[in-house]
This record gives sequence, C-alpha cells and structure tokens, in this order.
Amino acid sequence: MPAVVVLIVCKTVVVGPENPNTAYTGYENRAWATEYSKMVCRRQEVQLFDQAEALGAAARPFNMQRCWRSGLMLGVQWDASHKGSSYRFWRVACPVPIVRKNPDGSEDIIAWKMPECGHRDTVRCEIDTEI
Repeated sequence: MPAVVVLIVCKTVVVGPENPNTAYTGYENRAWATEYSKMVCRRQEVQLFDQAEALGAAARPFNMQRCWRSGLMLGVQWDASHKGSSYRFWRVACPVPIVRKNPDGSEDIIAWKMPECGHRDTVRCEIDTEI
C-alpha cells in the first residue's frame, strides 16, 4: 500500500446570524454547502513518510490501520490550517487495491487507485486525481 492518505474535504457555508463573539472565539456557524442536493467535496492527497525509518529504525509497512489513524489526525490538522477556507474535513479514505485474479485462484495486487468520495447519491467530487 502506498503511504498516502486521502482527506475528503467538503464545501461549507456560514448560516444564520453572525456570532457576536466570533472576533474572540473564531467560531463560525457553518453547514455543509449543497448544489443540486449534493455536498460538493474534493479529495486531498497527503503523502506520508516514516520519520523513524529516516533516522535509522526498522521499516514498518504502511497498512490500513496506520492509514486510518494517520488520516484522522491529519484531518484535524487540515481544518486547523485552513480556517480561512470554506472547505472542512469530512472523512478520510485510504488507497484501494486493484486486484488481478489468477487462474490458480490466488490474487495479486497490480496497482492502487484513488478511493471514491463516497455516498454517490449525496456527494459530488469536484477534483479527481490519481495516486
């Protein structure tokens, strides 16, 4: 599995009256923006590397569990670093294997692809890229 986490971030809008304490707290009353009854999202790829391995430690494989754990932490960091943006972190996704079935019944992973944004009936992805 490639060491990539995909953050799915979606557009939001400020709703309701402005909070009088916004200047002090930074709080904004935001809701998910919809166009044609669908949330508008985009995929943000985040390449990862193992700093411990770079410092000489034994390599640890990047697996699904590490992807999910890293993704949740990166999503919170992404929101904090993009406060001026109208996009907010919605969910995390990990690369999906493309599998070839062999005649003997075994399977080989031949490539990895970008995961879907999810919920096709309620979500539309703005930007489509490949790993």
